[in-house]
Amino acid sequence: MIPAIYTEKTQCRDCYKCVRHCPVKAIRVEESSATVDHDLCIFCGRCVDVCPAGAKKVRNDIPRAKQLLSIREKVYVSLAPSYAAVFTDGEQVLIDKLKSLGFTGVSETAIGAEIVSLEQKRQLHNGSGACISSACPSVRLLAQRYFPDAAKKISGITSPMIAHGRYLRRLYGEDIGVVFIGPCIAKKTEADQYPDTVDVALTFKEAAAWIGECDGTIKADRISAEKTGFVPFKAGKASLYPVDGGMIRSMGNSAPENYRYFHQSGTAQLMDTLRHFSEIDEENYFLELMTCEGGCINGPVSHTDEASITRRARLFDTWEQRESCSSLDFLPADLIDSCWNIPVTPGGAYTHEEIEDALNALGKISREDRKNCGGCGYPTCEEFARAFLDGKAEKEMCVTEMRKIAQNKVTALLHTIPMGVVIADEKMHIVECNRNFLDLFAQIPFEPDLEVLKRVEGKSLSSFLPKTDAFRTLLERSETMEKIIQIDGKVMRGNFFQIQKGRLVGAVFQDITAPAVKREMVVKKAEEVIRKNLESVQQIAGLLGENAAETEIILNSLIDSFEPGEFRRS
Repeated sequence: MIPAIYTEKTQCRDCYKCVRHCPVKAIRVEESSATVDHDLCIFCGRCVDVCPAGAKKVRNDIPRAKQLLSIREKVYVSLAPSYAAVFTDGEQVLIDKLKSLGFTGVSETAIGAEIVSLEQKRQLHNGSGACISSACPSVRLLAQRYFPDAAKKISGITSPMIAHGRYLRRLYGEDIGVVFIGPCIAKKTEADQYPDTVDVALTFKEAAAWIGECDGTIKADRISAEKTGFVPFKAGKASLYPVDGGMIRSMGNSAPENYRYFHQSGTAQLMDTLRHFSEIDEENYFLELMTCEGGCINGPVSHTDEASITRRARLFDTWEQRESCSSLDFLPADLIDSCWNIPVTPGGAYTHEEIEDALNALGKISREDRKNCGGCGYPTCEEFARAFLDGKAEKEMCVTEMRKIAQNKVTALLHTIPMGVVIADEKMHIVECNRNFLDLFAQIPFEPDLEVLKRVEGKSLSSFLPKTDAFRTLLERSETMEKIIQIDGKVMRGNFFQIQKGRLVGAVFQDITAPAVKREMVVKKAEEVIRKNLESVQQIAGLLGENAAETEIILNSLIDSFEPGEFRRS
């Protein structure tokens, strides 16, 4: 089975945007293609959100859900409580649509959340020291893979999804199918770890697409005439789990008073807290942590573009109606133990010398080279060097280094071309030129060095050329143009070309009055005469007889009259 998030390599445009936005840098760049490193990923879905080419994709599990419906007599939906913030047609309409797909019944995952809350309160009554909630699978992945000391304080309770899946099987039989539907990509990875509890995990986007395929057609044999709501009953206070602080609030006044309760959301805040966890390790703090900013209502696959505050308000409206709903008053103890062991693949530990060697290999030799610009996706050049040593990054990812190399190549080419070259911008100011251009048009009495060339940059092109109309014309026309220019007794041949539409235009100039150029032009003209004459011979066959051969001999003698090797015939 492919992972919950994967890369379609043919669509990757090597922009490194996923690297810049991934909070844990779980992106491996190989051959200019950025792929997800699943041993490092926390499946927060950030790369999916930001990829401009759509190369980062979420595994489509609709076919698996359809197959489950075909082989199981009864299949139940475990619906995440954030549905109330996303689907606006009302709960009964959503239930009917889901049952029209073939599901036996729809139950709220918030029932599993109530089970988790009951057990969490019991553990806090009997425990001491800091404790981290375990409801968010991305938080569990983040802690266990990157902050192992903090991970030891994660509650040993399973997530609401798994608790609910076990509850449904206890209630309706072990042979039923269970399909979770929610706003979270990481739930797919968690469901993969518990295949005997939750058969398939779908996202809200997948559910909406599936419902759209069926166009809301109700299957009469699946739905009784009497409207049936959530089974076995509506969830109560735990309906608030999808917002940050919702778990704490659902525990209510019965939460142990010897603990202080805090909630945080968003990976940046979480990583800061987990990084400094030793400062609070011994304190009686309960931390409700969620990787999605604001909670599950802002999950990466929520199937809505509404403002977060709108979703939040809608969820609170539902929760206020549920406060009076009956909640579980017993604790099925065997439903809450957690055994999700996450493999850890730590990055390499490198010495200062190894880091320095890597920086040098990346062109970061001096302090001036180490700008920490972040263009590669890593916050510092040193972090980039570590990723390079880990095999996750390539030298070409450094934008400043690639720009410097490109500039050096351009400069080398400009100064080896035996003709005058100039590049100008839309304001007709010189962007770059070579020594030969200044020799032709500036009449500098000495050999211009790089410092002189630098001083020329930004100067008006009209200071060197009497007319700039050809440059202005080609700013908007992607073609080439040849013009003959006479200046100070010299005759120049100029070839003009567009570099960037509306921004940059260039030209190459050659003094055609120079003796070498004159001879070259004669040779070219002679060869042109030969070519045209031979074409005529082919057209009139043998009518010319020996005259054609004699003409070729005469013209070739003209070419050979020049010094041998001075020009090469094409």
